[in-house]
Amino acid sequence: MNRERAETYLRLLAEAELRDPALASPSAPRPADAPFVTPPIALIRAAWALTTVGALDLETAEAIMADAELAVATRHRSVAAVLSSPGPRLGPRRFAGARPLARMSHSRLMPSVTSPSPADTAPPESPAPPDGPDRYVPVGQMILFHDELISGELDLMAYAHTAAGARFTAAWRARDPLGARHHGVPPVDAFTLTDDRGQPYGLVFDPKGRPESTCDLTLRPDPPPDIGWLEITAPGEQAVRVDLNRRAERPEPQISAINLSIGEHLLNRIAERLLTLAAEYRVDWHSRLSSAPAHRAQLAAPVTNLAGGLGATIGALEAAEVLSPLSPVPARLAALCASLRIGGHGITAAPAPDLPEPWLSMLTHYHRRKPETAPAGDGFAGVAVALPELEGIRLVLLGLHTCDGGTWMDALALGRLPGLHQGALGLDMAFPLSMWVRDGAGRWHAARPAGWHHEGGEAALTLRLTPPLTRSCARVEVLATGRSAEVRATVALCWGYPL
Repeated sequence: MNRERAETYLRLLAEAELRDPALASPSAPRPADAPFVTPPIALIRAAWALTTVGALDLETAEAIMADAELAVATRHRSVAAVLSSPGPRLGPRRFAGARPLARMSHSRLMPSVTSPSPADTAPPESPAPPDGPDRYVPVGQMILFHDELISGELDLMAYAHTAAGARFTAAWRARDPLGARHHGVPPVDAFTLTDDRGQPYGLVFDPKGRPESTCDLTLRPDPPPDIGWLEITAPGEQAVRVDLNRRAERPEPQISAINLSIGEHLLNRIAERLLTLAAEYRVDWHSRLSSAPAHRAQLAAPVTNLAGGLGATIGALEAAEVLSPLSPVPARLAALCASLRIGGHGITAAPAPDLPEPWLSMLTHYHRRKPETAPAGDGFAGVAVALPELEGIRLVLLGLHTCDGGTWMDALALGRLPGLHQGALGLDMAFPLSMWVRDGAGRWHAARPAGWHHEGGEAALTLRLTPPLTRSCARVEVLATGRSAEVRATVALCWGYPL
């Protein structure tokens, strides 16, 4: 890694961008009392990339950006308007709050030499419970409940007992007596639980920052590590016995060594976010071709915004020597942008003739004239699979469910746990793995974090699948990729209803 060249590149890029004549006549001038102005997008993205990979410290990048903001401001405002802007003028930042990188909720992929991140100081693995090793059991069982105020179901996907305690990973739905969707908390305090030894327990409901339909149900007090079953009685229903001796299938994962540079890993993550953004904003690429130019631009704005400055990002990574000029990833990004009909990205590499299989699968989904748009019906499946450690993190898959047209996979992360940081347009760079799921029909789905919760050296997270599943399948293939290795595992799904 060449930090000196990284800083030089960013300063030269700032000078080149500021010579752009377009800056002198903006199409929509900012008001004179605006607290800050926006530097060129290529400069912002290059600075973000360099600090993300650890090639440039945040303070230096912010100083360069602040100088660029001042230069842009002198072209857009009168000197009097600049001097009357509110806020202190301390150090290199001339505008209050002018920290574009900090506003992108920054996170490093590589630890800083001078100030290690919390993930680097965490223990390599969470300690095991005092009475034995961690325990994971697939459940796949529905618990109905109803009273005069609320009715619904708790879908128990998996049971986990670790150092943080024993809990069920569950999806839940509730309705009022008139049949409308109810957003209140299920009445778990009215549930009664008894184990095979006659010991009673209570349940604690906790969504842990994940999507509304997912929660943890923690047992209180902490049960013995070897209980065989739990009998659960919900309001208005008969007791249901949940078997905790059910054996999970232990897949034999295929571990393959790879050698991605930190720059290639970052670009791959950007490509995956481009693909998921296209689906999240429901961009119909065929209708875009026949619609008015203004409407086309509005439809594709989130995707094109993320692609903006990619050429400068690639140049910055090459200058920092974290991306080889011979790397095939920039050409693949160029091909992806061409397939999504995204311009203005600035990538100079010729589009690659081939793309990774998961990318092609998602592109095929977008480009079909009549794609399979009907989602699978609401449902849930039990999963209990621990994947081998990658990038210092061991993932345990604990359930999959579909709800309201979306599909989520719940998991537990153990090891070197990252903090919650969002990058450009929701690009979660704190999670160091690339996750994909292939369904029974051979279609690939990107899986990206939709919610994190840290507790006791563990993190409960939910991965959102894009596009969502369109049908139930007995097994899925999970692909987890880091920088040095990738893991493939075929995972059996224990659905809570007949396939």
